[in-house]
Amino acid sequence: MLRNGLTAALTLLGELVMTGHAAKARTWPDEASRVWEGFIGFGAEWDSRGYAEAGVTDEDFKTVAERVRWMRLPMARIMMQTKWCYFDGRYDWDTEDMRMLYRHLDVCQALGTTVFLSDWGAEKEWTTAPGIEGVDDPLYAEVIGHYLDYLVNTKGYTCIRYFIMTNEPNWEVGDFGRWKQGLLHVAGVLKARGLDKHITIAGSDTSQDGKNEEWHRLAVDQLHEVIGVYDIHRYAQRDRVKSGGLEDYWRAHWDYAREHDPNGATKPCIVGEAGMNDDAKHPSGSGHIDEFGYGVFMADYAVQAARAGSAAVSAWMLDDNSHPGFFWGLWTNKAEGMRLRPWFFPWALLCRYIPAGSVTYAPDQPDGVRILAAQAEAGWTVCLVNRRDAAVEVPLGLPVAEGTVFRGYTYAEDAAKTDAQGFPLPDGELKASARGGLDVTVPAEAVVLVTSMP
Repeated sequence: MLRNGLTAALTLLGELVMTGHAAKARTWPDEASRVWEGFIGFGAEWDSRGYAEAGVTDEDFKTVAERVRWMRLPMARIMMQTKWCYFDGRYDWDTEDMRMLYRHLDVCQALGTTVFLSDWGAEKEWTTAPGIEGVDDPLYAEVIGHYLDYLVNTKGYTCIRYFIMTNEPNWEVGDFGRWKQGLLHVAGVLKARGLDKHITIAGSDTSQDGKNEEWHRLAVDQLHEVIGVYDIHRYAQRDRVKSGGLEDYWRAHWDYAREHDPNGATKPCIVGEAGMNDDAKHPSGSGHIDEFGYGVFMADYAVQAARAGSAAVSAWMLDDNSHPGFFWGLWTNKAEGMRLRPWFFPWALLCRYIPAGSVTYAPDQPDGVRILAAQAEAGWTVCLVNRRDAAVEVPLGLPVAEGTVFRGYTYAEDAAKTDAQGFPLPDGELKASARGGLDVTVPAEAVVLVTSMP
């Protein structure tokens, strides 16, 4: 986007821009600012549970799949329940719930989306199959092993790379000892079936309730031999995100894992559910989900979490069809026309242009501005979030050749360019000048993403 009044967002200038006798100091992603190699991706919770009740037909699903494909969705956290396939000693792989699940997994398999399959527990009536007495019941682990074997080896869903046993066990179970025993049962079953060669256990998957930190640390201390990915949920306060304090929160949790797990330095740490806690109507929805500001909040959340060392951030949630009566999604449910919400714009860009396998960087940043840089085989992407009440110019430098073409996308209240389908459009193509110098101007309370990727 070229400078033109309120829509000004981006200009690409030379490596050295002189003001009087002084050159602008540029922010460069370098080895010192490298965060994580092998980024899994930004993604979302995408559950099939509510799709039948929402009346999402195969024709409707084409729209959903088209949006997911545009996002190039790198990762998805997807619900599973034992009661969908297990019936007191008998398995049925052709239930409506399983068919809804396959439809999701088919898209993920075709796209190469990394799936975190999450069994939602065996403690509550709505989550578990009859005959299973709790998460520490060996039968629970046997059913999990059976359906994972079917999904991976019979159906061929190699996209299922990670497994989570029990959604938010601090709420679902409330007893670390019983949950730990259940997880050890599952680990044993996966090993016995050879599934541990294909699927890695993620945990503890807790969410904030005052015990969040305790559960995470207990999992690191006592279960590091079976947990291959550390996973926590966090619905954050707007003030904490706007102040930049969320980055410290995530860094503290991931530092504990990397310092207390002998192999922690090599294990990904992910945000399993991300969202806003202010005025949330848990579990149903967010009171701010339809507001422009939710998009700035979520982009800021994402950048801070990634800068702190997160290897993935999964937004809650992809769409409102996923759960009956919920309103957390990037778009509404079928009854409300599957209308894209404003925050689709920045979140879809993060998913699309910071792909799986990227190397992420946390370069120096001005006060009130967040910066995340990512390098992939296809090129560079930089996301900038300005939380100031005035526009700010950020001088960047990237190790790219002179003439490298970048596209700039702007998410601001008066500038968020989209096509007829609501997909983000670039403000224009510009060429990097000598030695990769970029001067990026970000409007107040806005997000700008620049990328050289196709």
